[in-house]
Amino acid sequence: MRSDARSRRPRLPSETIGILGTGLIGSSIGLRSRARGDRVLGWDRAPDSAAQALARGALDAVAADETALVAEADVIVLATPLAATLASLERLASRPPRASLIIDVASVKGPVHSAGARIEAFVATHPIAGSERSGPVAARADLFEGHAWTYDPDATPSATERARTFIAAMGSRPVPIPSALHDRIAALTSHLPQLLAVALAGRLAARLEQDGVLELCGTGIRSMTRLGASSWAMWEGILSANAPAVAQEVRELSTVLSQIADELEAERSHSLQSHFAKAAAAVGSLSENEAPQNGV
Repeated sequence: MRSDARSRRPRLPSETIGILGTGLIGSSIGLRSRARGDRVLGWDRAPDSAAQALARGALDAVAADETALVAEADVIVLATPLAATLASLERLASRPPRASLIIDVASVKGPVHSAGARIEAFVATHPIAGSERSGPVAARADLFEGHAWTYDPDATPSATERARTFIAAMGSRPVPIPSALHDRIAALTSHLPQLLAVALAGRLAARLEQDGVLELCGTGIRSMTRLGASSWAMWEGILSANAPAVAQEVRELSTVLSQIADELEAERSHSLQSHFAKAAAAVGSLSENEAPQNGV
């Protein structure tokens, strides 16, 4: 009889999970945690977001404020924009809480790792899952299922082990990546695609009023511009914090695009075959990596 891989995932004792920030990621963690039997407290600077998360079933209760949440939580999840996450870490460092694990979910890790260096229970992490949609209404308990979730291994052994167990409990694969390396890679795999989608959607926006343009927008351009709907409030801090690495990736891609334009203008479109071959190989590798991977 085939065993259920989910049953082999670590079962943590019931805990109180405190989530600061009740957007897509925070609320999805809340849904997953509550489904596992944990008690989930949440707090958000936007009261409407916390209320929506409560109504959505992602929380058991909304804390009165950040201090009240921190006082009750066994695990603290910082699921806020980068600036707010750094501010929370500064406060937590000045008065370490009782929590045995503190993690963040920001997609840039360097400044977070530095800000949390004085907190023994802190591990910088990043779930490689999300959506262009935002807020509690977009949250899903299975959002992280089968996805990689990175963590910085330069943390205390006890906190690292706790982080790995928590990540696996979310249905994800714990992947150790130092923060500096993470940010260099994320500039290519996450931050560049976001800016590419924004640039392409902006180019499209300038011509949408022309006859026939909207009618000729099929699945290709829709899929390429999907990330263009992402929130600037979330991305402002990320792009600022990782600006040099992202700028390098943008310039390198610009060079490739300029080379392609030169080939087209010189009526040497046949020379683009190598670009197509490399692209197909990369897409094939991504497709193989999308296969569900159970366990850790």
